[in-house]
Amino acid sequence: MPTKNNGLPNQLSVFWFMTRRHLMVFFKNIPTVIFTLMVPLAIFAVYILFLRQMEISTIKESMDQMIQSSGSSLSSDADAYQDALRKIYGIADCWMISGVLAVSCITVSLNTNYLIVRDKESGIRRDFTSSPISSKTIVASYFVFNVIVTFAVNFIVYLICLLYLFLYGAYMISLLDFFAIIGVLLLSVMSASLITFFICSFIHTESVLSPVVAIFSAAIGFLIGAYLPGTMAPKYVNYITTFFPGTYSAGLLRNYFLTNPIIQLKDFLSGYGLNDVVTQLESQFTLNIDFFGNNVPPSIMGLVIFAFIGIFGVLDLTIASKNLFRLPKFKKKKKNPDLDSENKKEEIQ
Repeated sequence: MPTKNNGLPNQLSVFWFMTRRHLMVFFKNIPTVIFTLMVPLAIFAVYILFLRQMEISTIKESMDQMIQSSGSSLSSDADAYQDALRKIYGIADCWMISGVLAVSCITVSLNTNYLIVRDKESGIRRDFTSSPISSKTIVASYFVFNVIVTFAVNFIVYLICLLYLFLYGAYMISLLDFFAIIGVLLLSVMSASLITFFICSFIHTESVLSPVVAIFSAAIGFLIGAYLPGTMAPKYVNYITTFFPGTYSAGLLRNYFLTNPIIQLKDFLSGYGLNDVVTQLESQFTLNIDFFGNNVPPSIMGLVIFAFIGIFGVLDLTIASKNLFRLPKFKKKKKNPDLDSENKKEEIQ
């Protein structure tokens, strides 16, 4: 282990050394790497195979009704009609992709924390505790490791989703929005990593972590409103989602994913007198978050995520770091005077 001239560990060198160690241990476990990548892709596949058809059939039906009632010339132009449908379906796809990425930031981060729990269960944390390494250095190495892995996985999922939109002919994201989404992903990953680290600091065995991951993976999409538009859920459900940071990550992602496609659709349909179609889509696939009757703009969404990062950063350095290095207490056996006297008699004999 790298040391300074005075014999104390160089904390910065130890930090990079431990982060590299965590990454090597994680990527050597190929099944875990594949499973971590497959979880968000499985959610996206479920949407494409099952949920997507339900959404686009509803959209198509309402659009056809508006065309007939308005007498628009779009119904007589088959190519333009298909182009409009493709753009509208692309908006529905982008809305769902935003939710998938927001959910993936949390589930991937939680699953990556298996390494922390394994180190505690295997006793490696005792080696860390007995070494002259700052607890903050070790916590920071786990955090950075989690951020790197979670961001890498989500970036791959992001590229796969964009490839799907491109192959389907619905890629309408500007270059600026492309990089803005990457920034939102990094911010969301940092928030998710801090929160999941705090949760996993209370978990000491992999047998406990597995059901926790399963429960969170199944519930988190509904808790942050990722799978259904707010107009399709009861108001109290929408209000509950506002207390989870993933909701604001999904909201920011939707704003960058959908702003340019909606503008393009407005320009396209305005020539056919179908602005009401866009208005209905905006009301259904809303980009804002309703916080007890108040719309939350994107700037506030970003501030909320930063607030969660600050809160859980402090909690991780104070409470979670103590949980990580707290050694189990062994109960002293009570002396049995009768048994002691019998043992002494046997020794005398």
